[in-house]
Amino acid sequence: MNSLFKVSAKNHAGMLLMSILAERYEILKNKSVAYVESYVSLKDVAKQMDLSQKFLEEIASILKNVELIEGRRGPGGGYRLARDPRFISAYEIITALEGPITGLSCESNFCPVADKCVSKSLWKFLHKDLIKSLRNTTLNQIIKL
Repeated sequence: MNSLFKVSAKNHAGMLLMSILAERYEILKNKSVAYVESYVSLKDVAKQMDLSQKFLEEIASILKNVELIEGRRGPGGGYRLARDPRFISAYEIITALEGPITGLSCESNFCPVADKCVSKSLWKFLHKDLIKSLRNTTLNQIIKL
């Protein structure tokens, strides 16, 4: 089956990890438990989501480098969100993992009919709308959908 929009395995796993960390954040916040106790083991996430722990470690490293998550070693260690999920956008997560989101390349060096193409306005609109939607969608909204 063809897809107009494909999500990479890295983005999918990264969003799963961030969602699990956000759910943990919300549970502990509602129970008034100290946030210090909120670290989640990647081993547990890997098992729960049937993902490779090594792959999750690569993703966690990227997310930690851009300060979306924090890590702690040792017993009771793992990862947790670096800030409230109400202030982390889907755009931040996706671009941290994959880099800038580019649209269809409607330039004459890529497309031989770019100068005459009437459909490129649709692709530009979809690209802008996608970016806007990702920027306006928070991690908190994702876990509550």
